[in-house]
Amino acid sequence: TAMLNNEKKKKLINEFILMKEFEKSACDFYLKVASDNRVADENIKEAFREIAKDEERHAEIVQKITDIIKNNL
Repeated sequence: TAMLNNEKKKKLINEFILMKEFEKSACDFYLKVASDNRVADENIKEAFREIAKDEERHAEIVQKITDIIKNNL
């Protein structure tokens, strides 16, 4: 039924919203480590900045998927 499909769609959207929050949280964590003065090695800091960029891209991808679900399913 349409109601059930709508419920499944809402659940799926909510799961992707949660996934996006995880990605954003991971990004924030990696940026925090990269800016921590206790981390002296610039190579490690740069690696964490790069990982943060990856996490940000993941969040953007998840948002695109969420938009597709909202608009096309």
